[in-house]
Amino acid sequence: MIPHRFLPFVTGTLCVPLLSAQAPQHTVVPASAATTDAISHLWLPGASRDVRQQTLVGSSHLAALVGRTLTALEWRRSSANETYQGGAAQWTVTLSIAARQPSRNDLTFANNVGSNAVQVFAGSVTLPNSPPSAGPVVPWSANNTVRVEFTTPFVYTGGPLCLDITGLAVPGQNADWWMADAAFEDLYGDAVERGDGCGSYGGAQGRWSHVSTRDLVPGCHAQFHAYGPPGGLAIAAFGSRSPAPIPLAAFGLPAPGCALHLATLDALLPTVFEPQTHPLLQAMGGCAEVRLWIPDDAAMFGVTMTTQWFDWSQLATSNAIEWTVGASLPTLDMAVIEGHPTEATGVGSCLTAHVLRFEHQ
Repeated sequence: MIPHRFLPFVTGTLCVPLLSAQAPQHTVVPASAATTDAISHLWLPGASRDVRQQTLVGSSHLAALVGRTLTALEWRRSSANETYQGGAAQWTVTLSIAARQPSRNDLTFANNVGSNAVQVFAGSVTLPNSPPSAGPVVPWSANNTVRVEFTTPFVYTGGPLCLDITGLAVPGQNADWWMADAAFEDLYGDAVERGDGCGSYGGAQGRWSHVSTRDLVPGCHAQFHAYGPPGGLAIAAFGSRSPAPIPLAAFGLPAPGCALHLATLDALLPTVFEPQTHPLLQAMGGCAEVRLWIPDDAAMFGVTMTTQWFDWSQLATSNAIEWTVGASLPTLDMAVIEGHPTEATGVGSCLTAHVLRFEHQ
Protein backbone atom coordinates (compact mmCIF):
# COMPACT_ATOMS: atom_id res chain seq x y z
CA MET A 1 0.00 0.00 0.00
CA ILE A 2 1.29 3.45 -0.84
CA PRO A 3 1.50 5.66 2.21
CA HIS A 4 -1.13 8.35 2.30
CA ARG A 5 1.46 11.12 2.35
CA PHE A 6 2.68 10.07 -1.14
CA LEU A 7 -0.73 10.04 -2.82
CA PRO A 8 -0.75 13.72 -3.91
CA PHE A 9 2.67 13.26 -5.51
CA VAL A 10 1.67 10.06 -7.33
CA THR A 11 -1.64 11.51 -8.46
CA GLY A 12 -0.10 14.71 -9.75
CA THR A 13 2.73 12.93 -11.57
CA LEU A 14 1.02 9.96 -13.21
CA CYS A 15 -2.54 11.10 -13.84
CA VAL A 16 -2.38 13.56 -16.75
CA PRO A 17 -5.72 15.35 -17.42
CA LEU A 18 -7.23 14.79 -20.87
CA LEU A 19 -7.15 17.91 -23.07
CA SER A 20 -10.17 18.45 -25.28
CA ALA A 21 -9.49 19.14 -28.96
CA GLN A 22 -9.79 22.76 -29.94
CA ALA A 23 -13.25 23.38 -31.34
CA PRO A 24 -13.16 24.56 -34.96
CA GLN A 25 -14.16 28.14 -35.69
CA HIS A 26 -16.06 29.45 -38.68
CA THR A 27 -15.80 32.59 -40.78
CA VAL A 28 -18.41 33.35 -43.46
CA VAL A 29 -17.53 35.44 -46.52
CA PRO A 30 -19.20 37.87 -47.04
CA ALA A 31 -19.95 38.29 -43.33
CA SER A 32 -23.36 39.84 -44.06
CA ALA A 33 -24.53 36.42 -45.31
CA ALA A 34 -23.44 34.48 -42.22
CA THR A 35 -27.03 33.47 -41.42
CA THR A 36 -29.13 35.43 -43.92
CA ASP A 37 -29.52 34.30 -47.50
CA ALA A 38 -27.68 36.50 -50.00
CA ILE A 39 -29.55 37.89 -52.99
CA SER A 40 -28.27 35.61 -55.75
CA HIS A 41 -27.28 32.03 -56.52
CA LEU A 42 -24.52 30.28 -58.45
CA TRP A 43 -23.94 26.71 -59.63
CA LEU A 44 -21.25 24.45 -58.22
CA PRO A 45 -18.57 22.97 -60.50
CA GLY A 46 -19.26 19.42 -61.58
CA ALA A 47 -22.82 19.36 -60.27
CA SER A 48 -24.15 18.89 -63.80
CA ARG A 49 -21.15 19.46 -66.12
CA ASP A 50 -17.38 19.75 -66.06
CA VAL A 51 -16.30 23.20 -64.87
CA ARG A 52 -13.15 24.84 -63.59
CA GLN A 53 -14.12 27.62 -61.20
CA GLN A 54 -11.78 30.07 -59.51
CA THR A 55 -12.93 32.38 -56.75
CA LEU A 56 -10.71 35.27 -55.69
CA VAL A 57 -11.46 36.53 -52.19
CA GLY A 58 -10.10 39.92 -51.19
CA SER A 59 -8.21 40.37 -47.94
CA SER A 60 -10.93 42.72 -46.66
CA HIS A 61 -12.99 39.58 -45.91
CA LEU A 62 -10.18 37.57 -44.31
CA ALA A 63 -8.66 39.64 -41.50
CA ALA A 64 -9.86 37.14 -38.87
CA LEU A 65 -8.12 34.28 -40.69
CA VAL A 66 -4.56 35.65 -40.79
CA GLY A 67 -2.26 33.09 -39.21
CA ARG A 68 -5.07 30.53 -38.98
CA THR A 69 -5.07 27.01 -40.40
CA LEU A 70 -7.95 26.41 -42.80
CA THR A 71 -9.32 22.88 -42.40
CA ALA A 72 -12.61 22.79 -44.33
CA LEU A 73 -14.88 24.81 -46.59
CA GLU A 74 -18.66 24.83 -47.00
CA TRP A 75 -21.21 26.14 -49.49
CA ARG A 76 -24.83 26.73 -48.41
CA ARG A 77 -27.86 26.28 -50.63
CA SER A 78 -29.72 29.33 -51.86
CA SER A 79 -33.12 29.93 -50.29
CA ALA A 80 -36.04 28.74 -52.39
CA ASN A 81 -39.35 27.06 -51.80
CA GLU A 82 -38.20 23.97 -53.68
CA THR A 83 -36.38 20.74 -53.02
CA TYR A 84 -32.85 20.41 -54.34
CA GLN A 85 -32.22 16.88 -55.53
CA GLY A 86 -28.78 15.71 -54.51
CA GLY A 87 -25.93 14.13 -56.41
CA ALA A 88 -22.17 13.96 -56.48
CA ALA A 89 -19.19 15.53 -58.23
CA GLN A 90 -15.48 14.82 -58.41
CA TRP A 91 -13.47 17.80 -57.14
CA THR A 92 -9.86 18.88 -57.01
CA VAL A 93 -9.49 21.90 -54.71
CA THR A 94 -6.39 24.10 -54.55
CA LEU A 95 -5.77 27.14 -52.34
CA SER A 96 -3.11 29.81 -52.73
CA ILE A 97 -2.40 33.40 -51.89
CA ALA A 98 -3.66 34.87 -55.14
CA ALA A 99 -1.32 36.53 -57.58
CA ARG A 100 -3.99 39.16 -58.33
CA GLN A 101 -6.60 41.17 -56.50
CA PRO A 102 -10.24 40.35 -57.32
CA SER A 103 -10.70 43.66 -59.16
CA ARG A 104 -7.65 42.83 -61.31
CA ASN A 105 -8.45 39.20 -62.01
CA ASP A 106 -7.13 37.60 -65.17
CA LEU A 107 -9.22 35.41 -67.44
CA THR A 108 -6.24 33.07 -67.79
CA PHE A 109 -6.56 30.72 -64.82
CA ALA A 110 -2.84 30.25 -64.25
CA ASN A 111 -2.27 33.99 -63.85
CA ASN A 112 -4.44 34.12 -60.72
CA VAL A 113 -2.79 31.22 -58.87
CA GLY A 114 -0.14 32.15 -56.32
CA SER A 115 3.30 30.58 -55.91
CA ASN A 116 2.32 28.77 -52.67
CA ALA A 117 -0.52 26.71 -54.18
CA VAL A 118 -1.58 23.70 -52.08
CA GLN A 119 -3.95 20.96 -53.21
CA VAL A 120 -6.13 20.67 -50.13
CA PHE A 121 -8.62 18.10 -51.41
CA ALA A 122 -9.21 15.64 -54.23
CA GLY A 123 -12.12 13.25 -54.25
CA SER A 124 -15.87 12.84 -54.35
CA VAL A 125 -18.11 15.62 -53.02
CA THR A 126 -21.72 15.02 -51.97
CA LEU A 127 -24.49 17.45 -52.87
CA PRO A 128 -27.21 16.47 -50.39
CA ASN A 129 -30.92 16.18 -50.92
CA SER A 130 -32.11 19.49 -49.52
CA PRO A 131 -35.73 20.24 -48.55
CA PRO A 132 -37.33 23.63 -49.32
CA SER A 133 -35.82 26.55 -47.43
CA ALA A 134 -37.72 29.78 -47.91
CA GLY A 135 -35.28 31.96 -45.96
CA PRO A 136 -34.25 34.61 -45.19
CA VAL A 137 -32.38 32.56 -42.56
CA VAL A 138 -30.84 29.40 -43.99
CA PRO A 139 -28.92 27.32 -41.42
CA TRP A 140 -25.59 25.67 -42.20
CA SER A 141 -27.09 22.24 -41.58
CA ALA A 142 -25.89 19.03 -43.24
CA ASN A 143 -28.76 18.87 -45.73
CA ASN A 144 -28.24 22.52 -46.71
CA THR A 145 -24.50 22.45 -47.31
CA VAL A 146 -21.81 21.01 -49.51
CA ARG A 147 -18.77 20.38 -47.34
CA VAL A 148 -15.14 19.69 -48.19
CA GLU A 149 -12.81 18.64 -45.39
CA PHE A 150 -9.21 19.35 -46.33
CA THR A 151 -6.83 16.41 -46.40
CA THR A 152 -4.00 18.95 -46.39
CA PRO A 153 -4.67 22.03 -44.20
CA PHE A 154 -3.78 25.48 -45.52
CA VAL A 155 -2.23 28.26 -43.43
CA TYR A 156 -3.54 31.65 -44.50
CA THR A 157 -0.83 34.30 -44.20
CA GLY A 158 -2.71 37.31 -45.57
CA GLY A 159 -3.52 38.84 -48.93
CA PRO A 160 -6.13 37.83 -51.51
CA LEU A 161 -7.04 34.15 -51.54
CA CYS A 162 -7.42 32.04 -54.69
CA LEU A 163 -9.85 29.13 -54.40
CA ASP A 164 -9.39 26.96 -57.48
CA ILE A 165 -11.80 24.06 -58.07
CA THR A 166 -11.94 21.65 -60.96
CA GLY A 167 -15.28 19.87 -60.79
CA LEU A 168 -16.08 16.86 -62.95
CA ALA A 169 -19.60 15.54 -63.36
CA VAL A 170 -20.28 11.97 -62.21
CA PRO A 171 -22.46 10.08 -64.73
CA GLY A 172 -25.82 9.18 -63.24
CA GLN A 173 -25.30 11.42 -60.19
CA ASN A 174 -25.93 14.86 -61.64
CA ALA A 175 -27.54 17.48 -59.42
CA ASP A 176 -28.92 19.59 -62.23
CA TRP A 177 -30.38 22.31 -60.01
CA TRP A 178 -28.44 22.54 -56.74
CA MET A 179 -27.85 26.28 -56.52
CA ALA A 180 -25.47 27.60 -53.91
CA ASP A 181 -26.01 30.94 -52.21
CA ALA A 182 -24.14 33.85 -53.81
CA ALA A 183 -23.54 37.53 -53.17
CA PHE A 184 -24.27 39.96 -55.99
CA GLU A 185 -23.58 43.65 -56.52
CA ASP A 186 -26.08 45.44 -58.75
CA LEU A 187 -23.83 47.64 -60.91
CA TYR A 188 -23.85 48.23 -64.66
CA GLY A 189 -22.92 50.62 -67.44
CA ASP A 190 -24.95 51.82 -70.42
CA ALA A 191 -25.16 50.99 -74.12
CA VAL A 192 -27.04 52.60 -77.03
CA GLU A 193 -27.28 51.38 -80.63
CA ARG A 194 -25.92 53.95 -83.09
CA GLY A 195 -26.51 52.79 -86.63
CA ASP A 196 -27.61 49.70 -88.51
CA GLY A 197 -25.51 46.88 -89.89
CA CYS A 198 -25.62 44.83 -93.05
CA GLY A 199 -24.95 41.25 -94.15
CA SER A 200 -26.68 37.93 -93.58
CA TYR A 201 -27.08 38.09 -89.80
CA GLY A 202 -28.98 40.19 -87.29
CA GLY A 203 -32.17 40.72 -89.24
CA ALA A 204 -33.13 43.68 -91.40
CA GLN A 205 -31.19 46.15 -89.24
CA GLY A 206 -28.07 43.98 -89.13
CA ARG A 207 -28.05 43.84 -85.34
CA TRP A 208 -25.46 41.13 -84.92
CA SER A 209 -23.25 43.07 -82.47
CA HIS A 210 -23.94 43.00 -78.72
CA VAL A 211 -22.43 44.08 -75.41
CA SER A 212 -23.27 43.14 -71.82
CA THR A 213 -24.02 46.32 -69.86
CA ARG A 214 -23.59 44.35 -66.61
CA ASP A 215 -19.86 44.07 -67.35
CA LEU A 216 -19.30 47.76 -68.16
CA VAL A 217 -17.99 48.38 -64.65
CA PRO A 218 -14.47 49.31 -63.48
CA GLY A 219 -12.63 46.15 -62.43
CA CYS A 220 -14.74 43.91 -64.68
CA HIS A 221 -14.07 42.40 -68.10
CA ALA A 222 -16.41 43.98 -70.64
CA GLN A 223 -17.86 41.38 -72.99
CA PHE A 224 -18.47 42.14 -76.68
CA HIS A 225 -19.83 39.48 -79.03
CA ALA A 226 -21.16 39.19 -82.56
CA TYR A 227 -22.62 36.59 -84.92
CA GLY A 228 -21.43 35.70 -88.42
CA PRO A 229 -20.47 32.89 -90.78
CA PRO A 230 -18.98 29.97 -88.77
CA GLY A 231 -15.20 29.94 -89.13
CA GLY A 232 -15.11 33.42 -90.68
CA LEU A 233 -12.75 36.22 -89.69
CA ALA A 234 -14.32 38.74 -87.30
CA ILE A 235 -12.78 42.09 -86.37
CA ALA A 236 -14.01 44.15 -83.41
CA ALA A 237 -13.27 47.83 -83.99
CA PHE A 238 -13.23 50.40 -81.18
CA GLY A 239 -13.24 54.18 -81.54
CA SER A 240 -15.36 57.29 -81.27
CA ARG A 241 -18.77 57.45 -82.91
CA SER A 242 -19.14 59.09 -86.29
CA PRO A 243 -22.03 61.61 -86.41
CA ALA A 244 -23.01 60.19 -89.82
CA PRO A 245 -22.50 56.77 -91.44
CA ILE A 246 -19.62 56.47 -93.90
CA PRO A 247 -20.36 54.07 -96.79
CA LEU A 248 -17.75 51.36 -97.24
CA ALA A 249 -17.80 52.27 -100.93
CA ALA A 250 -15.97 55.47 -99.92
CA PHE A 251 -12.99 53.23 -99.07
CA GLY A 252 -13.20 51.37 -102.36
CA LEU A 253 -14.89 48.31 -100.84
CA PRO A 254 -17.69 46.68 -102.88
CA ALA A 255 -20.20 46.49 -100.03
CA PRO A 256 -23.39 48.34 -100.99
CA GLY A 257 -25.60 49.22 -98.04
CA CYS A 258 -22.78 48.75 -95.53
CA ALA A 259 -21.37 51.65 -93.56
CA LEU A 260 -18.73 52.55 -91.01
CA HIS A 261 -20.12 54.25 -87.89
CA LEU A 262 -16.76 55.12 -86.33
CA ALA A 263 -14.95 58.45 -86.68
CA THR A 264 -11.71 56.93 -85.35
CA LEU A 265 -10.25 53.44 -85.29
CA ASP A 266 -8.47 53.29 -81.93
CA ALA A 267 -8.21 49.49 -81.71
CA LEU A 268 -8.83 46.51 -83.99
CA LEU A 269 -9.16 43.08 -82.34
CA PRO A 270 -9.34 40.11 -84.73
CA THR A 271 -10.99 36.82 -83.78
CA VAL A 272 -13.10 34.07 -85.36
CA PHE A 273 -16.81 33.34 -85.53
CA GLU A 274 -16.67 30.07 -83.59
CA PRO A 275 -19.22 27.49 -84.80
CA GLN A 276 -22.12 26.85 -82.44
CA THR A 277 -22.38 23.26 -81.24
CA HIS A 278 -25.96 23.32 -79.96
CA PRO A 279 -28.49 22.68 -82.75
CA LEU A 280 -30.86 25.41 -81.50
CA LEU A 281 -28.10 28.05 -81.75
CA GLN A 282 -26.68 27.17 -85.14
CA ALA A 283 -29.15 29.37 -87.03
CA MET A 284 -27.65 32.41 -85.29
CA GLY A 285 -24.29 31.75 -86.95
CA GLY A 286 -20.88 31.46 -85.38
CA CYS A 287 -20.15 33.54 -82.29
CA ALA A 288 -17.15 35.85 -82.02
CA GLU A 289 -16.18 37.36 -78.68
CA VAL A 290 -13.62 39.74 -77.23
CA ARG A 291 -13.25 40.78 -73.61
CA LEU A 292 -11.57 43.92 -72.32
CA TRP A 293 -10.59 44.58 -68.72
CA ILE A 294 -11.77 48.00 -67.51
CA PRO A 295 -9.22 49.42 -65.04
CA ASP A 296 -10.45 49.57 -61.44
CA ASP A 297 -10.03 53.33 -61.26
CA ALA A 298 -12.51 56.15 -60.75
CA ALA A 299 -10.94 57.82 -63.78
CA MET A 300 -12.91 55.30 -65.88
CA PHE A 301 -16.29 56.59 -64.65
CA GLY A 302 -18.36 57.70 -67.66
CA VAL A 303 -15.74 56.81 -70.28
CA THR A 304 -17.53 56.31 -73.61
CA MET A 305 -16.50 54.44 -76.76
CA THR A 306 -18.22 52.87 -79.75
CA THR A 307 -17.78 49.31 -81.01
CA GLN A 308 -18.57 47.98 -84.47
CA TRP A 309 -17.74 44.56 -85.95
CA PHE A 310 -16.48 43.70 -89.42
CA ASP A 311 -17.26 40.36 -91.07
CA TRP A 312 -14.29 40.11 -93.41
CA SER A 313 -15.54 37.09 -95.36
CA GLN A 314 -18.72 38.92 -96.41
CA LEU A 315 -17.34 42.48 -96.29
CA ALA A 316 -20.22 43.25 -93.94
CA THR A 317 -20.45 45.63 -90.99
CA SER A 318 -22.53 45.25 -87.84
CA ASN A 319 -24.68 47.73 -86.03
CA ALA A 320 -22.62 50.07 -83.87
CA ILE A 321 -22.97 50.24 -80.08
CA GLU A 322 -21.94 53.29 -78.11
CA TRP A 323 -21.18 52.19 -74.56
CA THR A 324 -20.40 53.98 -71.31
CA VAL A 325 -18.60 52.71 -68.22
CA GLY A 326 -20.63 52.87 -65.00
CA ALA A 327 -19.83 55.40 -62.30
CA SER A 328 -19.25 53.06 -59.33
CA LEU A 329 -16.41 50.84 -58.19
CA PRO A 330 -17.44 47.38 -56.96
CA THR A 331 -17.20 46.85 -53.21
CA LEU A 332 -17.79 43.06 -53.21
CA ASP A 333 -14.00 42.43 -53.26
CA MET A 334 -14.55 38.99 -54.79
CA ALA A 335 -14.45 37.63 -58.33
CA VAL A 336 -15.24 34.38 -60.14
CA ILE A 337 -13.57 33.02 -63.27
CA GLU A 338 -14.88 29.83 -64.79
CA GLY A 339 -14.54 27.72 -67.89
CA HIS A 340 -13.96 24.19 -69.12
CA PRO A 341 -11.23 22.27 -67.25
CA THR A 342 -9.30 21.63 -70.49
CA GLU A 343 -9.14 25.30 -71.45
CA ALA A 344 -6.55 27.83 -70.26
CA THR A 345 -9.00 30.73 -70.02
CA GLY A 346 -12.52 31.34 -68.81
CA VAL A 347 -15.10 34.07 -68.35
CA GLY A 348 -15.21 36.24 -65.28
CA SER A 349 -17.42 38.34 -63.05
CA CYS A 350 -16.40 40.87 -60.43
CA LEU A 351 -19.99 41.36 -59.27
CA THR A 352 -20.99 37.91 -58.00
CA ALA A 353 -19.40 35.14 -55.95
CA HIS A 354 -20.36 32.23 -53.72
CA VAL A 355 -21.07 32.66 -50.04
CA LEU A 356 -18.27 30.65 -48.40
CA ARG A 357 -17.85 29.34 -44.84
CA PHE A 358 -14.25 28.68 -43.84
CA GLU A 359 -13.55 26.29 -40.99
CA HIS A 360 -10.29 27.04 -39.22
CA GLN A 361 -8.23 26.59 -36.09
